[in-house]
Amino acid sequence: MAQMPGRTIFAPVSKEDPKHGRWILPLVVLALVAFTYTFVNNLPPAETPTPTTSAAGGRTTTTAPEEETTTTTTLAPEIVAFVTTAEALAGQATELSDRAQTVNDDYDTSNDYQAARDGLSSLRTDASDFDDSVVAVNVPTGAEDKWADVMTAAAAMKAAADAMFDGLTNTPGPDKRLSSLEDFKTATATFAQEIDAAKQAATAPADSGG
Repeated sequence: MAQMPGRTIFAPVSKEDPKHGRWILPLVVLALVAFTYTFVNNLPPAETPTPTTSAAGGRTTTTAPEEETTTTTTLAPEIVAFVTTAEALAGQATELSDRAQTVNDDYDTSNDYQAARDGLSSLRTDASDFDDSVVAVNVPTGAEDKWADVMTAAAAMKAAADAMFDGLTNTPGPDKRLSSLEDFKTATATFAQEIDAAKQAATAPADSGG
């Protein structure tokens, strides 16, 4: 049998590289590195605490914000007692003024004479007791002049309460009663102002005289 000529199984390899895509990845990586380098260099510098140098050792330290400090003043027991009493009296004055307004309003609405008479009689008595309490207060040194004004306002409240009662029981028409009510309210407002002035005078730092 005649022998068949042999076939070439493998084709010759081309020296040209047909896989052009193998060069794309390195180029992409190189481009990312260049972008990252440029981005980082363009970032603003981070803020750092301001260093200060101490005079003694010449060392550099970081200055921290200073904390606020509060100063407390201790008042003498008699001053504390006076302030407490003054504030209590101010509250009583307001309560008396509210009662005076209520009694008069109720009478103008209901025209109940006996209820108004009882209410103003009670107010008159309480205003007198209130005036006595103001006079009896133990006033610390430095607040005497201011407390004299407080006593004047308390006496005016007492007088106005008396006038309201007289306006109801002995004076025709409502004019005296209602005008006395306004006098009572004005005296109460003055009392509150003078109480504050007396408290400030009592708690003010003493003059060292130096």
